[in-house]
Amino acid sequence: MKIIVPCFLLIAILFSSSFSLFINANSQLKPNALVSPTCGDVTGYGMNLQINGFEPDSSVGWKLIHPETQTTSEFGYFATNSTGGFSESVYIEEGELVEGKYNIQFFDDADTDNNPDPGKNEFIVSMSVPCEE
Repeated sequence: MKIIVPCFLLIAILFSSSFSLFINANSQLKPNALVSPTCGDVTGYGMNLQINGFEPDSSVGWKLIHPETQTTSEFGYFATNSTGGFSESVYIEEGELVEGKYNIQFFDDADTDNNPDPGKNEFIVSMSVPCEE
């Protein structure tokens, strides 16, 4: 009986530790986006995107939204890899931007209908045109 109790406690501790690691691994699946730089010029704006945490092997839509007018000047799609991420360069051409602050909305869009999939991931990054000093 004395040997059974310590063995049971050891198994319980190992199980709870493994379960905790599983929960922590899943909590890292929240979407994140690194956009560099986060400001540009109205004559054209190039940015590098490093995105992760969306649906694996699917599509992520993106929209450039002017928050004051709620207009979308640019949008598109990227294919995600097995971790739900991608790294791409994007160039927004002259004539597409006016001065102001913008939000870049990234969202799971498996059916590519230009709308976020209900209950799926979404992430917003702010940017400005031109760069503020």
